[in-house]
Amino acid sequence: MSIRPKTVKKTILLVFGTLFVFVIIFAIWFDWNMLKPYVERQVTEKTGREFTIRGDLDVRLSLNPLVSIGGLSLANAEWGTQQPMLDVDKAAFRVSLWNLFLGDVVLPEVSITKPKIILEKSEDGKRNWDFKKEKKEKMELPEIGRLVLDQGKVIFRDPKTKTDVTVSVHTDPAADAREMPLDVVAEGTFTDLKFTAKAKGGKVMSLADKTLPYPIKASAQIGTTYAAVDGIITGLAELAAMDLKLEVRGEDLSALYPMVGIVFFPSPPYRISGRLTHQNTEWSMKQFSGEVGKSDLGGDILFDTGGERPMLRADVVSKVLDLNDLQGFVGARRAPQPQDSPAEKQEKKASIEAQRDRLLPDQEFKVDRLRAMDADVKFTGESIRNKELPVEHLVTHLKVDDGLLTMDPVNFAVAGGNIISRVTINARKDTPAAEARMDFKKLQLPKLFPKIELTEDSMGVIGGTTTVTGHGKSVGALLASADGNFGLIMSGGEISKLMLDIIGLDGARILKLLIAGDKNARIRCAVSDFDIKKGIMTSEAFVIDTTETNIIGEGSISLVDETIDLKISPEPKHFSILSLRTPVHINGTFKDPTVYPDKMLAIRIGSAVLLGIFATPAAALIPLIETGPGEDNNCRALIASVKDTKSHPAKEAPPQKKEAQPEKRRNNAEKR
Repeated sequence: MSIRPKTVKKTILLVFGTLFVFVIIFAIWFDWNMLKPYVERQVTEKTGREFTIRGDLDVRLSLNPLVSIGGLSLANAEWGTQQPMLDVDKAAFRVSLWNLFLGDVVLPEVSITKPKIILEKSEDGKRNWDFKKEKKEKMELPEIGRLVLDQGKVIFRDPKTKTDVTVSVHTDPAADAREMPLDVVAEGTFTDLKFTAKAKGGKVMSLADKTLPYPIKASAQIGTTYAAVDGIITGLAELAAMDLKLEVRGEDLSALYPMVGIVFFPSPPYRISGRLTHQNTEWSMKQFSGEVGKSDLGGDILFDTGGERPMLRADVVSKVLDLNDLQGFVGARRAPQPQDSPAEKQEKKASIEAQRDRLLPDQEFKVDRLRAMDADVKFTGESIRNKELPVEHLVTHLKVDDGLLTMDPVNFAVAGGNIISRVTINARKDTPAAEARMDFKKLQLPKLFPKIELTEDSMGVIGGTTTVTGHGKSVGALLASADGNFGLIMSGGEISKLMLDIIGLDGARILKLLIAGDKNARIRCAVSDFDIKKGIMTSEAFVIDTTETNIIGEGSISLVDETIDLKISPEPKHFSILSLRTPVHINGTFKDPTVYPDKMLAIRIGSAVLLGIFATPAAALIPLIETGPGEDNNCRALIASVKDTKSHPAKEAPPQKKEAQPEKRRNNAEKR
């Protein structure tokens, strides 16, 4: 008996058709809730946390069956602040049967309603998203076509950093929202500061694609710091790459440290904008621009997190720099800020009150921040805005290597010359140690004090050097412990006769000069020499030798309590009935110096400042002599005579030294 092929085909179709009908009938009448215990048990075993399904488990069959589950929850860690860690009101998704038969899991649609997840850390650093440790196998996420989030919420808590943020997430399913359908709103506290943020982004599932650029537009405010970005991020979960327009503004640059990990010095209000790019471990802003206080800024910044410590490289230029904006760099105290707590505001007020009568900054260095990252920063201030100081521009190169800060050089163009410094602060120990050297080159006398009219017609070029070492946790403490020397010297030049006669209290000469006009007196030499021991500066030599008057100074300056005790004695070289030859005393504090016997003698402070406040051995000053226009500049002899007088204070100088050139002085006087 033979079986016809058509009969076989009909039989097979009948069998499969019957099986399919039975499957359909089974699926329709099967209670899918019977699978809940199995699913709960599997998830609980895999995570080590209790997993429950409170609602119904249902499947609606089609070519893309719809699976829906109600009331999902996953327990939090035992130390967690709130249960459960995960709670979902309802989850529904479709499964592509065709792709499933081919071995791929594809979910054309996923919808999650009211998901809530708590991510938190404990005081000792444990993370609640670290589940039961098992042998990890590479797991690929299913391909998801369309994802809808409705009233999602994510809570992040970290008690160690005082952070507690709640993020609300939802997607807009409208057709016109295909470009950026994700909406995010966040609020709470970040590093103990008030935090708010808003963001719009592309499709949620495209975040899982490490090669797909993800569009994002966001803004955030932390305390008084505001930031806004607009651009694309590739591989958001791992921040593989980004290209964003960035704007940041705030009250203080140093407030950025707990947010981004980059150490900045305290500053006045600022605004910076530029293009932020990220690749591998490098974050960069090229050709950024902005303002800090009254100063403009621009240049390039690169921050690399790939080394042993983060590394900041920058080349920054300010076309117009206000020196007041650098006060935070040397530790000047700041007034209470709006974001400060009441206790912090009260503490800052008390601190400022305690500093009111002091000039040297006593704000302690943040040693931990100097160790937190390395740096290589070049800074140029092309033009200086400052009404009080004759500073023209600034060039400096700052490096930080594991807590060792070096500024070499710090080159100020001042009064037609330069003050070039090399400063090292070693913060590798709890109490920083510092060393500084400053060279004064070709400073022009009339430009040093542009506000003092009596120096307008004066001439002379000043040079000098200083070296100091110290230790302490602030600029004030470093100087109060300083050892070293400082000195300035001026060889040749001219100075106003009227200034000399005011210093000498020569009333007759003052009247004559006011009627007949002022003329300059030639400076043979001027020397200032102070020795520094434990913050006390003691005068070793202080002499201005002119053809008209000798000015002799002596005394000390305390960097410990910021006090001055100086005496300046004029010795006119001509006779006058009204010449009083009265010494001038300068006492008091740096902030409130007192000059007596007459307030008119306040002009003498200018003369003192001309010769500096720090010190260097007098003999070492000789190589620093800057040749001036005068010819009679025997500074070597002057230094020698001063040192001889210091060595023999009870003896008077030999008459021949005082009268060695009487004829020449008379001839010079007659010529003038």
